[in-house]
Amino acid sequence: MTSHQDETVQQIRKQYNFRPFVDAPASNEKVDLLDLTVIDLSKFDSGPDARKELATSLEKALTEYGFFRVVNHGFSPEFLDHMKSVAQSTFETTDEVKSKFFAGETKIEEDKDLELGVIRGTGFKPRGYWKYSNDTPDNVEFYNFRHFLHPEIFHNRIEYPEFVQYHLDDIRKYFSELHTEVQRKVLTLMDIILEIPEGTLYNNFFPAIENDTLNSGTGFGRFLLYHPVDQEYNKKTSSTWMRGHTDAGALTFILSQSILSLQIRSYADNQWKYVSHVPNSIIVNIGDTFKFLTDGYFKSSIHRVHTAPEDQKNYTRNTVIYFASPKLDIYMDSGSLASPKLKRLGYKLDDGLERITVRQWDEAKGKFFNKTSANRKTNLTLYGRESVGSLIGENPIQV
Repeated sequence: MTSHQDETVQQIRKQYNFRPFVDAPASNEKVDLLDLTVIDLSKFDSGPDARKELATSLEKALTEYGFFRVVNHGFSPEFLDHMKSVAQSTFETTDEVKSKFFAGETKIEEDKDLELGVIRGTGFKPRGYWKYSNDTPDNVEFYNFRHFLHPEIFHNRIEYPEFVQYHLDDIRKYFSELHTEVQRKVLTLMDIILEIPEGTLYNNFFPAIENDTLNSGTGFGRFLLYHPVDQEYNKKTSSTWMRGHTDAGALTFILSQSILSLQIRSYADNQWKYVSHVPNSIIVNIGDTFKFLTDGYFKSSIHRVHTAPEDQKNYTRNTVIYFASPKLDIYMDSGSLASPKLKRLGYKLDDGLERITVRQWDEAKGKFFNKTSANRKTNLTLYGRESVGSLIGENPIQV
């Protein structure tokens, strides 16, 4: 970067109030915290035995509640802090600009046949787009990114707001390395669990082939900002910051935050539990795609975001998320995996269900999430498959 370019970036950062993101101090509320299984990726390259040990730990998490945590993933604490600051300042722009870059309204050629909408399209989702219980507008906004695996498309063929435009290199570095490095290692551990050759899932289902969207894994990144709410909002929505749901994709990577808000619903007793925080870790959850690919062996995690407790209520939840999916033409059932493990355990596509692709499921569930109304649907059924679309007010935890 030349001195002139550096000066320009500094001016842009000043204009958009670029600053360190301030994490909330640890809450003193007495709640039951779920300590997720920790996968230490520094052990990944220590040999087959080390990977087998990691895979054994991971399997328990995937088959019980579909959530785990990765540490020593390769990103420095300083870079993760920087990404939180970039995410924070992305929203320091006018409503006019946000309206111009409304998510999903502008498509490039590669996306023209995809029904993306506000959920998966590039751009902003404004606060109040969804309506929760008692017709209460949501208090969350986000900005989506697509095609960061494809530099020519990402940098040259998509229009961005000014602040984002000046930070594309860092944004692409984070999301692309999540895909090609962190996710690749997680997928290799899944290969071991499924007793298929190491590299099968990444190379055949999630490959990153530059500027070839058709033959690459897919997904989208998101900067997500939860604004503080008042007691009236909590009363009307049963303290819902983000409605309970399962993700449509395969794997979701979330930067861990200190604010007490992310909750998982246990498959064992249907009770909601808070997820603990580990600084500089990345929380990972399984989505519907892996549930269907394994015909139910891996659990698609049911999760929600509860509004902050009293001693954190003046802080924002500001995080960075990557929703990863396989190639769109992959059939989502165990027949695509040829896993000896799944065959031995008896996991197979239910009789009477048609085979469906990643694209079919993505678009069907995306249509539901794109609706502005958030009617409570405990059992959302698409293509004969049950999923969770919108849980609001179910067993709220009082803190």
